[in-house]
Amino acid sequence: MITKLHSATFLGINAIIVDVEVFIANGIPGIMIVGLPDASTKESKDRVKAAIKNSSFEYPARKITINLAPADIKKSGPIFDLSLAIGILISAKLLIPKINLDDYIIAGELSLNGNINKIDGVIALSLLAKRLNKKIIIPYENLNEAKYLGIEYYCFNTLTEVCNFISVINKKQNLTINSNNDNNSGNILLSNEEQDSETISRQDLFYIENNSNSSNSNSNELIDNYKIINNSSNEIFNTNNYYPDFSDIKGHITVKRAMEIAVAGHHNILMIGSPGSGKTMIAQSAAGILPLLSLEEAIEITNIYSFSHKKINVKNGLITSRPFMQVHYSATIPALLGGGANPVPGDVSLAHNGVLFIDEFSEMNKKTLDSLRQPMEDKIINISRNRFLVSFPCDFMLIAAMNPCSCGYLGDQSHECRCSGADIYKFYNKLSGPILDRFDIFVEVYSESLNIISNNIPEESSYEVQRRINKATDIQNERFKNMGKKFNVSIKSSEIKKFINISEETFNFYKSAAESLKLSSRGYFRILKVARTISDIDGKDEVDEASILEALNYRNTKFLGV
Repeated sequence: MITKLHSATFLGINAIIVDVEVFIANGIPGIMIVGLPDASTKESKDRVKAAIKNSSFEYPARKITINLAPADIKKSGPIFDLSLAIGILISAKLLIPKINLDDYIIAGELSLNGNINKIDGVIALSLLAKRLNKKIIIPYENLNEAKYLGIEYYCFNTLTEVCNFISVINKKQNLTINSNNDNNSGNILLSNEEQDSETISRQDLFYIENNSNSSNSNSNELIDNYKIINNSSNEIFNTNNYYPDFSDIKGHITVKRAMEIAVAGHHNILMIGSPGSGKTMIAQSAAGILPLLSLEEAIEITNIYSFSHKKINVKNGLITSRPFMQVHYSATIPALLGGGANPVPGDVSLAHNGVLFIDEFSEMNKKTLDSLRQPMEDKIINISRNRFLVSFPCDFMLIAAMNPCSCGYLGDQSHECRCSGADIYKFYNKLSGPILDRFDIFVEVYSESLNIISNNIPEESSYEVQRRINKATDIQNERFKNMGKKFNVSIKSSEIKKFINISEETFNFYKSAAESLKLSSRGYFRILKVARTISDIDGKDEVDEASILEALNYRNTKFLGV
């Protein structure tokens, strides 16, 4: 008898459906797994055998052949354990399915005692199930990751519980239902108490969260539930002292204003200043003013991190704060962009929907710097291998900080620069024109006087700045509703007239200024986008001359000549 079930494997951060075919025949006892499994998948046979025996089933002492199709895609990880065990039990006629297993994707890692362990990639698995209109059976520990996707899912702790759910076991089996009415209301928690399994209705056994064909009210309920945990997590984040608060930064009014504009519109910003002037502190304080995440963005970020080596413990199943990735200037291209035999996301993808901060930007290897050009522009990184192509999203905002020269004091009024003309030329020669042209805002950072640093005048807090930024992002969300855009930086050159309301007089003024500054076509459009963000922060419907002037000021610096 051949049993066919569905499971999944992963390519990049996407799940691919895998058919698990199990065939039992007479012969030398053992398990043969075919279909390009890796070492961890081959080891499943030992885990499955022990789990079946320790779940009070008789393991079939026959020849078992398991095929994982399609056979030309490499299968990796322990995600197939649960489907293999169920397939073996059905093929051995120890289980009689009472549900249509073709409607389910089964995934889970088994312990030797039959417990089902947590797996990675449940969000990708849920998105696959949603696309194929299927239900999923997953470990109970992954419950929180599946509940925001609007699909029908079933969560279990042990192999026995799964068997109780899908089949009438071919022996006397007693169990009860433990119904909770708190946070995990409705979950199946089965135990071996004295109750006949056949007296329990199928409906009582179901843990259903079926929103695949949901009404707007159900979708709104998902969003409302997400907002509750989002607000809770932001309260925790605001009490975290890991990153500095804007109120800790004395002075630097122009630089803080530039950072607010950059965060509000997701614009790339480059800060240039002498050592100790406050560049790093200002950049790190941006972590506390990032706008709130939408449910869709939180799902994207959590999915990326589930495939990363940088694991994050998430209480409610989703990452609800925008990522702030601080990268050392010695980072390699694979670390930055992602890679490996089985490609994993790099730092640019881990900063998706958030911030990538590179300190000592000018010290980074020239090839590594230039490797950022394509992801900064396209917001996606493609990694090619011999048999496949993997794409990772990387819609990040780049914050970079650097010194103005090798000694660090070019242009500083309180220190003399020791660099020769040749030294300065060599220093800036590393920064190519194309990489600099991808920055929207350039700002010079100078050390504040002791009088400003030591005064007791309270500065504006990150919370107050974030409130303004959230209002500006709300305006942008309304502007780009149902268009696949989130920030002004995403406006295409062909959409400038549609989204940027500017009078003819102001436009002629800007055109004249752009010609004087000899801006590139990319720089020309980027200034208009920055001006649109400035107007949003200031609550203006029209981009006026003041917004244009401020945006032009952020494009002009004596150090780079851009």
